[in-house]
Amino acid sequence: MDTGKNERKPSANLRPQRFPADLDWSAAKRFDSLDRLFDFVNMECEDAIHWYYEKKKAKAIFGYWLRLGAIVAVAAAGLIPIIGILCGKDKVPCISPAWATVSLAIAALLISLDRFGGYTSGWVRYVRTAQVMTALQGDFLHDWQVHRHDRHAQINEEANLKITQDGISMCKKFLQSVNTLVQTETDVWAQEFQQALMDVDRGSKSRSEESNHR
Repeated sequence: MDTGKNERKPSANLRPQRFPADLDWSAAKRFDSLDRLFDFVNMECEDAIHWYYEKKKAKAIFGYWLRLGAIVAVAAAGLIPIIGILCGKDKVPCISPAWATVSLAIAALLISLDRFGGYTSGWVRYVRTAQVMTALQGDFLHDWQVHRHDRHAQINEEANLKITQDGISMCKKFLQSVNTLVQTETDVWAQEFQQALMDVDRGSKSRSEESNHR
C-alpha cells in the first residue's frame, strides 16, 4: 500500500479535506477501499500535526520576545533607582525614579499583549497537541499493520466482511480522536481569549474609575 499516493499540502486553515468518493465495498474492491479510507484519515492527522507545528513558530517568536522584553523591563525598573543614585550629584539622581514606574508599566503591557494574543500559551498548547497527535498516529499505524496482516489470515467471506468492518471502525475511531484533540485545543483557546478580553475590560473600567476620582 502506498500511503503517500494521496499526499497533499496542508491548507492555510485547519479544516477537513473532502471525504474520498466512490468507495467500492464489493468483495473484489473492499480492501482497496479500506486502504483509501486509511490514506484519508491518516492524512487528516498528518495535516493537523503539520498545521500545529507550523503555526506554533510565529507564536513562539512573539511569545519569546514579549516575555524577554517584560523581563528586561522589570530588571530595568530595579536598576533605574540604583543607577540614578550612583550617577547623581548632590543627592540629585541623574535618572528620575519615575522612569522605574514607566519601565514596570511597559513590562505589564508586554505581558498583557502576550496574554491577549495567546502567544506563549498558544505556543505550548500547539506543541502539546501535536505531540499527542503524533503518539496517537503512531499507535494507529501500528494497529493498522496488524489489521493488514490479519487480512491474509481470512479464508472465507464472513471473515473478510468482519475484518473490513473492523478496519472501517478503526479509521472512524482514529479520526474521531484527532477531531476531539482539535476541538479540545480550540475550546482552551476560546476560554483563554475570553478571559483576556475580560481582563482588558476590567483594567479599562478600573482606570476609568481612578480618573473619575481624581
